[in-house]
Amino acid sequence: MTPGSTSLFVITVGFASSLLLSSSSAFHINPISPSRQRRCSAYASTPSSAENQSQDMDDINARLTKLGLELPPAGAPKANYQLLHRDGDLLYLSGHLPMKADGTLVVGACAPKEIADTSDTYLTTEQGYEAAQHCALNLLSTLQSYLESQGSDLSNVSKVIKLFGIVRSHSDFIEQHLVMNGASDVIGKVLGKEVGGSHARSAIGTNTLPLGIAVEVEMIAKIKSSIN
Repeated sequence: MTPGSTSLFVITVGFASSLLLSSSSAFHINPISPSRQRRCSAYASTPSSAENQSQDMDDINARLTKLGLELPPAGAPKANYQLLHRDGDLLYLSGHLPMKADGTLVVGACAPKEIADTSDTYLTTEQGYEAAQHCALNLLSTLQSYLESQGSDLSNVSKVIKLFGIVRSHSDFIEQHLVMNGASDVIGKVLGKEVGGSHARSAIGTNTLPLGIAVEVEMIAKIKSSIN
């Protein structure tokens, strides 16, 4: 053994021992504190509250009447796709257009008020909001049509999970989120807060949309597992 090798051996053994101690402590899991549990629970889904809703179609129709709204006839795809695809208890609805009850579409791009007020080709935020409302009614109509084909109705929607909205926009328009409130508000008021009003959502702007429409909205919804 050369001079100085003894101290090197001691240091090496000591270092290895500290590694063993630190690695063994890595497997010790500290319990989650109550405050952290409360923070985590804020992001947890609550399907049980939606599943236990006792509303029926009469309740939904009563809300529609109170709001002065009416579901339009169910539409048809405008190209090579399906309006709705089911995967288990999840329903994926394609982008729906702002079609009015008379079959006309809300067209145009949303723009800042000072621009929209001086041009017939642009819409205000409020007009975009109304267009998004029409999208929501058409989404609900498609849902109702599908559920009726399964011997059910809108009362068997347990949760609207997410909306995705695309707003045709002037380059200076930045209120896409306010336009999309039109869709969120209708779905929440018609289906109720727990089922329709607590969804996730995205809203983006684009320079053009098919057929010149102002807004397009997609939906993901969950239905009760009792529906075949």
